[in-house]
Amino acid sequence: MDKIQIVVSDDGIGLDDVRFRAFCEVDTDFKSEKGGKGVGRLYWLDAFSNAEVSSRFLSESGPQTRSFRFKLSNEEQIQDASPDDLPEAPSGLGTVVIFSGLRAESYRKQFPKRKDTFLRYFSAHFISDFLVGNGAEVIVDLDGELTKYPEAVSDLVVGKAYQGDTVEHDEFGTLSVTGYTCRAEASTGLDGTHQLHLLAHGRTVEPRKIDKLLGVLRVSREDDEDLVFHGCVSGPYLDRHVNEGRTAFNLKESKLQELCRFCADFVKENFISEQIKEFEKARKKDYQNFVQRYPIYGFADDDTQLGRVPFAARSPEEFATGLVKYQIRRDEKRQNDLERVIGLLEQEDEISESFADTLATATRELQDSERLALAQHVVRRKLVLELLEKLITRIRARGDKQEDYHLESTLHSFIVPMRVNGEDPSQVESTAHDLWIVDERLAFTRSFSSDQRLAQTLANSESDARPDLFVWNLAHGLGVVDPNDEDAEVDVSEPLRKVMIVEFKRPGRRQYGKVEDQIEQQITKYLRQLKGGQIEAFNRQKVRIASDCLFYVYVVADIVGDLEDQLGGWTTTANGEGRIRSLDNDFKGSTIEVIQWQDLVNDAWMRNEATIRAAGLSRTKPLRSGRN
Repeated sequence: MDKIQIVVSDDGIGLDDVRFRAFCEVDTDFKSEKGGKGVGRLYWLDAFSNAEVSSRFLSESGPQTRSFRFKLSNEEQIQDASPDDLPEAPSGLGTVVIFSGLRAESYRKQFPKRKDTFLRYFSAHFISDFLVGNGAEVIVDLDGELTKYPEAVSDLVVGKAYQGDTVEHDEFGTLSVTGYTCRAEASTGLDGTHQLHLLAHGRTVEPRKIDKLLGVLRVSREDDEDLVFHGCVSGPYLDRHVNEGRTAFNLKESKLQELCRFCADFVKENFISEQIKEFEKARKKDYQNFVQRYPIYGFADDDTQLGRVPFAARSPEEFATGLVKYQIRRDEKRQNDLERVIGLLEQEDEISESFADTLATATRELQDSERLALAQHVVRRKLVLELLEKLITRIRARGDKQEDYHLESTLHSFIVPMRVNGEDPSQVESTAHDLWIVDERLAFTRSFSSDQRLAQTLANSESDARPDLFVWNLAHGLGVVDPNDEDAEVDVSEPLRKVMIVEFKRPGRRQYGKVEDQIEQQITKYLRQLKGGQIEAFNRQKVRIASDCLFYVYVVADIVGDLEDQLGGWTTTANGEGRIRSLDNDFKGSTIEVIQWQDLVNDAWMRNEATIRAAGLSRTKPLRSGRN
């Protein structure tokens, strides 16, 4: 950075006596008519340690040369110097200024270190001047590599400039807006894609990104659909509110944002109206798809809801973020209305004639809320079942490949997380499940163990047996006791007399040739470990399993290949697709039922069919059974 030297030269009339006197005067009004504040040259000394000036100008006696150093010091800030000691003045009229000694860590850190980076920032800073034609011809020479302006910027412009004046604003008055559609490189080095350049007295003060105000990712022109928008805004209001250095406006950020919104609306309506119409169509479709997936946000008509979110909102997260506050306000109002109705009923005074209307309104709002909540619930269940069917089909299509046994775990995890105990408070976050697919009574259960060694579930057990899913005490599982409540008490005076076990076998699996693959033998091994044991429940309480406990065991599989032969002697279920085995002796009264995967899914669809239809939805075409 110590070697950086910047040379600025022009072919103007030079620093004649009049201009030099103005240069020597702090806060001069020499260029006030053009918006000059007389402090720009002071910024030289803020950024650089050295500023050397040589200038040739015409006087009454002919061409003259003036050379001096401009220093930051208490005295003699302007020091005359011999032309021989400074850079050579222009051969014709003009001025040369050389800057060196870049100051301060902030300047050094931000200064571009690559030539292409320097050009990007240079172009970005002066782009509005070059676009509107206010800038002179400029040549940037970086170690012999020349770049000419405004050509370097104007070559990025596609099509003719848009030009228009806004309507009269109560505060901003009339603003002039000139718009350009440019290639994407025009925004390199700027924050954002689409820009409004705010001008004062014909010079750029600051750019403002308007990506979210325009909404569109890119604009199109002359068959080019990958363009960006740059608008130059000027007007007396901006001229009046610029600071002395013309580096910022003396306006609150909220006021500048309001001005940019005002101008962006003008641009959308007058410059790119057709593109905005297409964008609004696509945005509305995105919103409607969002509401289909998340019906709870459909509590007002489409246009009202779209007017409540940012114009650029297109994603579900953006829609939800914009609407959630309105949803909360609506729920609060409904709650207050219901409480007011209850209060009226509790009054001893005679109820007014308007009470019926008040009650009808509160009831209608409650019904609307319930309908939306139900739709949200139904949409999620429909998606889960559709995905489950596709997952089963995909796994089944892979065939009986040994390397694909991990897919069995994938399917298991889809229904219920593996390696968790639902009653372990430390695992609450990981115990969200969809066990309603298996049995609606399990929708909210926490009383389960999924793919855990029995030694981790039972007290005083060292068994390595690992049932896929072990569910106990359905009453507790349905939420009578909250496992997160440390003060909750469970009635453990009576042992469990009913327990459910579920085993998941990979769809399409045909080989069950190993000894441990014998279904009845595998299940009875589990039951021997469980019978008479004790489950470690929450609060470290022990839930006993009765010695005469009935076990309801469900095996979910495709009954094909070896399994079909293995179950040949079992009783068929009512639909003829499944198999059932009643156990005897030590496990008398317990049963093992083998359910086809598709029957499990069909049953889940049937249980939810009424609510799915009530929400205006329907099941996709049912898949066929996995049997051959």
